[in-house]
Amino acid sequence: MLIMPVVALFYNKNGLNDFAIFSLQAIYSLSVALLEIPSGYMADVIGRRKTLILGSIFGFLGYLVYSLSSSFSGFMLAEITLGLGGSLISGADSAMLYDSLAAMRRQHQYLQFEGRITSLGNFAETGAAICGGLIAASLSYRAVYISQTIIASLAIPAAFFLLEPPRQSMQSHPGIQHIWTVCKDSIFYNKKLSSTIFVSAITGVATLSMAWCAQIYFITNDFSAVTITPLWVALNLTVALVAAFAAKTKAILGNRISLLLIICYIPLAYILLGSLSLLPALLSLFFFYAIRGYATPVLKDYINSNCASATRATVLSIRSMIIRIGFTLLGPAIGFISESRNLSFALVLTGILLFILSITSGFFLYLQLPENFSKKSFL
Repeated sequence: MLIMPVVALFYNKNGLNDFAIFSLQAIYSLSVALLEIPSGYMADVIGRRKTLILGSIFGFLGYLVYSLSSSFSGFMLAEITLGLGGSLISGADSAMLYDSLAAMRRQHQYLQFEGRITSLGNFAETGAAICGGLIAASLSYRAVYISQTIIASLAIPAAFFLLEPPRQSMQSHPGIQHIWTVCKDSIFYNKKLSSTIFVSAITGVATLSMAWCAQIYFITNDFSAVTITPLWVALNLTVALVAAFAAKTKAILGNRISLLLIICYIPLAYILLGSLSLLPALLSLFFFYAIRGYATPVLKDYINSNCASATRATVLSIRSMIIRIGFTLLGPAIGFISESRNLSFALVLTGILLFILSITSGFFLYLQLPENFSKKSFL
């Protein structure tokens, strides 16, 4: 992700305001959401590897369109293409990891490996942030997007090298009716699974929205690319270091504290960022990214442990779809309030809303899986 330190600056240079920036991301999220479950189901039917290859191809094409565009309509086409690629990858990757470990009877190590993937991804993004800042400073913002296109193309041969793991075969006849049955069972009937999905999805909406709120926050405080780049590097290093030890972090904190920090502090960080002065606000942002480091692998582990192998990618895609729909609604609202009032007001209001949703879903999780809130970790 070479583009992250300069993405808001690139948009501004091409005439986009806060509302337009959030609208673009909402379009991406909506395109992912519409295809999320069908693509996850496709991964369960035709295999994870083929689905990941297709997703990598569309990811490359999306950045290619971005590197050639300079208007909202061009960026929108790029986001839709990236959304298609993202929907194909989302769910299939984690399902492949869990099934690969299950085939070796090592599924108990999923949290460790998911944390390692999250960590390596953020270390990579940290290095990319430095490179992106240097490319922008020495060449141009557009050169960063051209370089990103080259990086994205590397995912295609990487996907071809994947091996399809053995897994439980689907018992029902593939089709729309079966997709509906899986969704209905996951959300309405399997209360343990649905409680983990909703907590994970609301946390996902909050962490995804914060990535863009932080960018706007930096711009609002007149940070330049030279300032944003080291900040973004430090934030990603924070996620990477915590994610690398996600299993140990959970073991040290225990189930109860680790979950309560996710449920309570993730939304609270919005209120702190919107109401505190610059230095303490940035400190609260770093703590947010530290919790984010272990939140995603921990919550994905809860979902995987409560769903069947045959429909694992579909179930993970349900989570991703809820996240994308949530951001599609929340992102433009944050941008609109930020433009009409100010960013601080938008952040506080968003934090209050997310806090209510997070506490409610957390209470639901406690009713269905009280053992997740025990003091002792079971790792």
